[in-house]
Amino acid sequence: MKKIISAIILIVFASCSELFLGEDVKSTPRQNFEQLWTILDQKYSFFEYKNIDWNDVHERYSSKITNNMSDVELFNVLFSMLSELKDAHVNLVSPFNVSRYDAVFYKGPENYDSRLVLDKYLRSNFFVTGPLKHTTIGYGRIGYVRYESFSSTISSSDIDFVINKYKDLKGIIIDVRSNGGGYVSNVFTLCKALADKRRHVYTSYIKTGPEHEDFSEPNYVYIDPASKSPFDKPIIILTNRSCYSATSFFVLAMKAFPNVLTVGDTTGGGLGAPTGAELPNGWSFRFSCSRTLSPEGRNFEDGIPPDKVRYLKEDDVNKGFDTIIEYAVYKIINWGR
Repeated sequence: MKKIISAIILIVFASCSELFLGEDVKSTPRQNFEQLWTILDQKYSFFEYKNIDWNDVHERYSSKITNNMSDVELFNVLFSMLSELKDAHVNLVSPFNVSRYDAVFYKGPENYDSRLVLDKYLRSNFFVTGPLKHTTIGYGRIGYVRYESFSSTISSSDIDFVINKYKDLKGIIIDVRSNGGGYVSNVFTLCKALADKRRHVYTSYIKTGPEHEDFSEPNYVYIDPASKSPFDKPIIILTNRSCYSATSFFVLAMKAFPNVLTVGDTTGGGLGAPTGAELPNGWSFRFSCSRTLSPEGRNFEDGIPPDKVRYLKEDDVNKGFDTIIEYAVYKIINWGR
């Protein structure tokens, strides 16, 4: 994976060098607008997938640019233009504001109640192993593991401790709902510890040319097991619309393994690796410069559907139950029936 990330950085930098390092560009509102639009036109990876007419976007927003507009007015126009991409990996950063696309707000309910999980399932006797909170549920028959952010580093010893603790139970529930992502290296550490054998988990393509469909040859990504005695009991992964970026990579990778079932709502997506650049006025921005497909060739940039769709029911919450966790417990107890 490090080789893939390095390749992305080198290719994007090399192909954009004439835009970033060439002749000085005056920092007028018009020049900043044109440079932002042009770099995205040549380097953003999802125009065709999202059916976005980027030339039409240019026409509509260009008329809003004037050379006597304030920085705040310019930022607001650029913010609106970037929102047309509907991509949480696309951001513009100025000294006074940051543009963002809230994928969760637009895509659906959160389906996660942190207080309910803490009070009902983790309770006061849960273990904290690195970034993992875990305990037993289902009358002690199932391990429950909560991982809140892939930005929190997980070590192989962390996950090994958890696996060994619950290896004799009926299965494990890994709850990554509302995990907004983080470091892909943590995805590989976790997946390798749970892998039964070497498997192709996804395929990545890097944006390499100015045309919207100019991509590299496929990079096939594999997971190799870290242990000769992998966890072979049922694993259920709980997902929701707030599972984004690295969390979507984790869900996609784990779906390649036969003892894994995903339950909940579709993830938030975010399977394009981001890169960054800077405008003449010093504002920085980032955007997706790759795309990732499942081993079967499906593009889940907008979210990975669960194997079993379940939503958090208000009546259950009022009674002190998490609908999604309870269904996962039921599925593990009745696995194979």
